[in-house]
Formats: sequence, C-alpha cells, structure tokens
Amino acid sequence: MPRQSGVTRWSAGILAATLAALGQSAPATAGAGNQPMAADFVVYGFSQSDVGDEDPQVYELDPDTTIRAIGKWSTAGDEAADYNFDQIARYRAKGITFMGSGTASIIFPKDFATPEIFDDMSTRDADGNPVPHDEFGFPEPARRGNIFNPKYREYLLSWARIQVDGGVDGLNFDEINAGFSGGLKYGFNGNEGFDDYAIADFTRYLLAKYPTYTAADWMSRFGIAADNLPRRDVPADDLAANFNYREYLRAGGWNLNPVNAANPLAPEWGRVIANRMYAEDTSFTATYIRRYWKGMVDELRGYAWRTKHRRLLISSNGLWPYVDFNSVGMYPWNPDEQTPDWRGADYVPVVDGHLNGAKSLQSQYRYLKEQSARIAGNVPVVVFIDWPTDMMTNYLNLPLRERQDYWRIFGAEAYANGIFPAFHLKDTVGSPTATDLGMMEFFTTYTRFFKDHRSIFKDNAIGTRAVRVGASGVAASLLVQRGTGRRTIHLVNHNYDQGIAPQAGFTVEADLGSCPRRVTMISPDRTRSTSPAFTCRHGTLKVAVDRLDYYNVILV
Repeated sequence: MPRQSGVTRWSAGILAATLAALGQSAPATAGAGNQPMAADFVVYGFSQSDVGDEDPQVYELDPDTTIRAIGKWSTAGDEAADYNFDQIARYRAKGITFMGSGTASIIFPKDFATPEIFDDMSTRDADGNPVPHDEFGFPEPARRGNIFNPKYREYLLSWARIQVDGGVDGLNFDEINAGFSGGLKYGFNGNEGFDDYAIADFTRYLLAKYPTYTAADWMSRFGIAADNLPRRDVPADDLAANFNYREYLRAGGWNLNPVNAANPLAPEWGRVIANRMYAEDTSFTATYIRRYWKGMVDELRGYAWRTKHRRLLISSNGLWPYVDFNSVGMYPWNPDEQTPDWRGADYVPVVDGHLNGAKSLQSQYRYLKEQSARIAGNVPVVVFIDWPTDMMTNYLNLPLRERQDYWRIFGAEAYANGIFPAFHLKDTVGSPTATDLGMMEFFTTYTRFFKDHRSIFKDNAIGTRAVRVGASGVAASLLVQRGTGRRTIHLVNHNYDQGIAPQAGFTVEADLGSCPRRVTMISPDRTRSTSPAFTCRHGTLKVAVDRLDYYNVILV
C-alpha cells in the first residue's frame, strides 16, 4: 500500500524465516512487499458496518485504517456469501488498510445447527445453567460464548478464516473475555463462565500450581470437602470423580455470587475485567484465557501466511497481548480510573449538555499507553468512543462546534500523549453518521495535519523530563520518538467554556538535558509552521509561545 513508505521489501523466504524466529504471536513490526504495518498508522477512523455493507465516508476521510471496517455482530457472517469483499479493493486503491472483525462472545440460536450445540457453546452460571443476556436488546435470545470450549474457539476461527479468505488485512476481535460478567440476571456480579470445560481447566490449573498438595492441604487451605478433592489420578474433565468447583461453590453457599471475598478459591479463579488482560494477572481465568487467545492468534496468523502468504494484523477491543495494535473502547464503568461513582474515566466529559473542555484526559491516556506496553509491548494504542453508551450519546448530542472541539481538544490530547484517536464515522445501531452530523468536512481538513506530519507522531514514548508552562489550564507533555530520539513538546489548551479561550504570550520551559540547534512550532490550528524565539542553557529549554488556540507541537 502507498502508506508503507520505507518498508523493506523482503523476499518471502527471508520473511518466513523471520516470522519463525519471532514466533507466530509476535506483532507485525515488519512487512513483506507493501503489506501494512501498524507501526506506520497515524490516522485511524472508526466506521463499522455489517458484513455485507460498506461506508463511503471512509474513502472521504482516507485514514490509514479503520479499527474494524466490517463486523460479525449478528447471525450474518458465517458464510462467505454474507460478505461484501469487493470493497477491499476500493480500500487498497486508496491505501487504506482493511480490518475485518467480529464479536468473540455474543451468540444466537441461529448461529448453530441445533439447540444442543447452542447450549454447549454457551457460558454457564455456578449452578450449571446457561446465562441469558437479554440486556443487549436483540430481538432473539442472546448468550455469551464459552472460550474454554474448543468447539467454540473453532467456531470463532471458522468465520475469521472466511474473512481472511476474502482478503482482509487484519482482524479485530471484540469482547474476548466478556463471558464472565453474569449479565443483568446476576447484576454483573461475575456469576458466569462456570461450564464443564472451565471447571476441568480450573482443576488442571490448581494441580499445576500446587503440585505437592496433599488431601489435607486442599482441605485446610481452601476448605475443600474430602469427597471433592482435586485428583491427579483421574481425568480433570471427569467432574463426577474429580474436583467439581460448582459443587464446592454450592457447598459454601457462593453459587449465586462465586467471586465473593468469603470464597477461599475466588482469588485462584480470578476476577475477569472485561476487555482487559493485565500482565500481572496470573489467576486461573487470566492464565487460560491468555493461553487460548494466543492459540487463536497463532492459528490465524499461520493460516493467513499459508493461504495468502501475508502477515495478518490482529487487534481487539481493550488491552490485550499478542496484538499489532490495541484499540480501546471508551465507555462507562471501565476500570481505568476509580471514581466515587465507580463509572470510571469520563472520556466524553459533558456539563449540562455542553463539552467540558476544561477537563484533561492526559492521566487516563498515559495509563492506557503504559498498561498496553506492559501487556502487549511496543504497539500502537488507539482509543474510540464505544457504543451504544451514554458517552456516545453525549458526543452525538453536542452542538456541532463542540463536537468538533471534542476532537480539537481530546483527540489532540491523545496524540500529545503518544496514542491515537479514532475519528468516529459510523456505528451499526443506526446512530447519525459523521455526514449526518455535518462532521465530514471538519474531519478531512483536520486530519490532513496529522497526515502531513505523520513522521512526527509515530512510535513515541512519554518523556521523563519535566515541562513547565507559564499559563494556566494548559496540559503539556514531552514525547521522545523511539529510534530517532526526536523530541517534541505538546501543548493542549483546556481553557474552555462552550468555546476555547486562546492563550497568548507565555513561556514553555523543558529540561531536555541537551540544547537544540533550532525550534519549530506547528499546529492544526495554523496554516504554517513558525520559528519561535527560544533560549537554552545547561539543557533547559525556554520557548516563547505567541499563541495557543487548541494544540501546538514544538519540534526540538
């Protein structure tokens, strides 16, 4: 693709040898020929269509990629005939990377040949009953699929292979670990995921973690009954003769609230956080979900290489390992900021129906970047307004100018902290599109700045040296580009009350350790770059900023 300038055009043999050395689960940091590399993406769009549909807004925006261009979110997508794969050629003609996608957890009766198969694929509560998920509001019964069931993992791979066969450049899996919430039926208390497959794996996990435990140890440490002990001499999936965690939960009175703190085995089982796979989590659920996710990624990357001789990009909703980029949905009740109301980080801050541009998201964006690095290594992080949520509702209901200001402030602040915003074009629930909202002209004009300066925004780490600003309400950050060492100082103006209050005539001071030869300032709010006055002594740089509207970048 034309976007991949500078990509080494390796021979197939060299690439294959390199992939073998890296392992299939390594992200695609190098490409063959003009294959896309996530490390080169700077402008992301969010436009999701059903598998047979197409969004012409994508061609108008002309991003490097959309997070998920199509999505298997309904019963359509199990057959190749369901898809509109012709659009992939149109994407490639524009140099846009095409990401397919699908839900990794929501299932419907129509997805499977018989009710018995549907039941087998479904997650279970601690009494062994399928958990309904009527809270989705679908016209037919919906449940969560059980990723511990090998037949369910093969089902996910089956429709993913159809998308690979159709020519997608990558795949995005949504809600990989969502089958553990308990849903509305149990008040989202974690009473889900206790099917036979998971119970057997839990026994395997316990026996591996405590290889020397005797019957007395199991009973004294965890209060397991003498007639329900983990046994090495019996297959783990023989739940009648080996340990049955559901029986243990019923005996303790925890079958309606299995992750109750009073349950001695609850920490071993773990508390699943939707769309998160934290690096330090070694509980049973995290260990095995991580293992099964890696197996799926390896299989799909291997399949794409065998059948298409191409690297396949992988992403998912949230913070996950083994991906080429992490795409993080911003929604209420997320775990990324603990607040008194437990709603989490307010990614679309609104006061009385108006944008609260005075709020800064710097700490939240940095948290996501740092957590992603721990989980997935040095891969891009992109954030998008998830839906259908009240954050998306708040965004859609803003006045036009304030919707634009959302991106001028909080989209810019993502770039300023080394991550990327996904400009919202379209969802699949019938919300107004960017065109309907009068946003497309703004998007195409605004994103041109980042396309024109793409080399500045790629692969940046957050600098550790201090930046001081001689004006209030300005969030400042120092980024250092990996490989080049290029340093940039980013200024985001949060002096806002239903409109921006520009700041003028102030000084920015940064401890850089070494002095630059020249300083340039660029901004999406200006038509040209400027060369501000500066001084530097003993590695401390002082720059005179004549004006800050929304966002300035100082190139050192």
